[in-house]
Amino acid sequence: MTVSRASKLSVSARRGVYFFGAAAALAGLSACDKKAEGQVVAVVDGNEITAQEVNGELGAAAAQGEPDQQMRNVALNRLIDRRLLSEVAREEGIEDSPEYILRRRSLEENMLVQMLGEKLARDNKQPTPQQIDQMIAENPQAFADRTIFALDQIVFQMPPRRDVFDALAPAKTMAEVVTTLNRFGIKFQRGNNTIDSANLPPAVFQQFKRVGSSEPLVIPAGNAVTVAMVMQSEAAPLTGPAARNVAANAFTKRQVETALKAKLDAARKKGEIEYQAGFSALPQGGAQQGAGGATRPAAAPAPAPAS
Repeated sequence: MTVSRASKLSVSARRGVYFFGAAAALAGLSACDKKAEGQVVAVVDGNEITAQEVNGELGAAAAQGEPDQQMRNVALNRLIDRRLLSEVAREEGIEDSPEYILRRRSLEENMLVQMLGEKLARDNKQPTPQQIDQMIAENPQAFADRTIFALDQIVFQMPPRRDVFDALAPAKTMAEVVTTLNRFGIKFQRGNNTIDSANLPPAVFQQFKRVGSSEPLVIPAGNAVTVAMVMQSEAAPLTGPAARNVAANAFTKRQVETALKAKLDAARKKGEIEYQAGFSALPQGGAQQGAGGATRPAAAPAPAPAS
């Protein structure tokens, strides 16, 4: 029997439709075959969620011991909710938006840097007893002399004018500080705060002790300035095994920061970086240009304003 060319094409097309349909059916069957068993604790629209993902969602709780079934179930349902909502976001085109792409890159880079720090911490040798002793001796504000300060504080953006600091220098009360800032038209936030001296550099801690509650302490740090006045202080020494554990962790953290800086310096030397006009590399050390004076240390961390 003679078959026309059109008929042959029709047969081929039907075969193509058949094979395509069969492949789709097999894919559907494969997705349906996924079971919530073994290491797979749930299947959401054909996508598996594993016990490892649940442990990751539990985070620190999983690392400290075996979480109970209720905690695991809560974590699993958080994962399921996030998986379902992320699919809704994809369907609405958010995944293709420029804002999403920028945020994803930022999150990925931050996660990579964090995991690099974790790797360096694992690779580091445990500090020796002598190194722990040295850490404790260099940071009395975090150990034997540790103090909790209750503060009345004001926080404002670093002013472009140096004469603001000159005007604040003679202030003996917070009321005088407020008057001075108002005179310069500087907006500020004021509130009570509590700060642990373990979070202060040794030099700043010594200034807190020296000034006490007699007058405000002006502390520039980065793009912000904190004016703090001690209302009350309470000794909270950290000694014994607990102190040594904290010192060991602090030593490891410092080693990791040093290693990260060395890798960054090497990467900057190796990398090709081109700046647009008006932008440039920061000065080595990133020193903050303070206004000078004993009560204005440039390296102090500014306590956050009370909410």
